[in-house]
Amino acid sequence: MNNSLRDTILIALSISILVVQELVLSFLPNIQLSTLLLLVYTRVYGYKKTAAIVFVYVLIDNLIFGSIAMVHIVVPMFLGWLLIISIFSLVLKSTKSHLIYIIFAYLFGHIYGLMFVPFQVWITHVDPWVYLIADLPWEVIMGMSNALAMLWLFEPLSLALEHLFQQSHHQSGE
Repeated sequence: MNNSLRDTILIALSISILVVQELVLSFLPNIQLSTLLLLVYTRVYGYKKTAAIVFVYVLIDNLIFGSIAMVHIVVPMFLGWLLIISIFSLVLKSTKSHLIYIIFAYLFGHIYGLMFVPFQVWITHVDPWVYLIADLPWEVIMGMSNALAMLWLFEPLSLALEHLFQQSHHQSGE
C-alpha cells in the first residue's frame, strides 16, 4: 500500500473520530474533544492536511445536525476551526511548552465563540453586548473543557498518532 493511500486512510479515520466524538458528547453543551483532536492533527499531520480535515468535518457536522444551509453557523465554524489550526501551527513553531498549549486551548473556547457574534447579530438583530454576555458562560465551559482535554490527553494522543503515522511511512519504505 503506498503512502498516499495510507495517509488517506489515516485522515479518513481521523475525520471519523472527530465526527463520532462530537455526536457522542452532543448531549453536553459546549463540551467536545474537537479542539483537542484538531490540535493533535495539526501537530502530527501539519496545517494543510488538517485544513482538509476541517473542511470535511464542518461539512459532515452541518449535514448531520441539519445546519448546512445556515450561513450564520457554517461560515463561523469554518473560520473558527481554520483560525485555531492556523494559530496553533505558528505556536508549534515557536514553543514546545505544554502550558502554552493548554492556555491556547482555553482561549480558543472564547475565540471560537466570538467567531459567531457578527453572524448571530446579523441574523437575530440582537444587541452584540447582550449576545456576548449571554454566550460568555458557554465560552468558559468550552475553554475549560478544552484546557482539561489538552492537559490530560494531548501528549498521549499526539504520541500515539505520530507513532501510527510514522509507522505507516516506515513500512512503505519512506
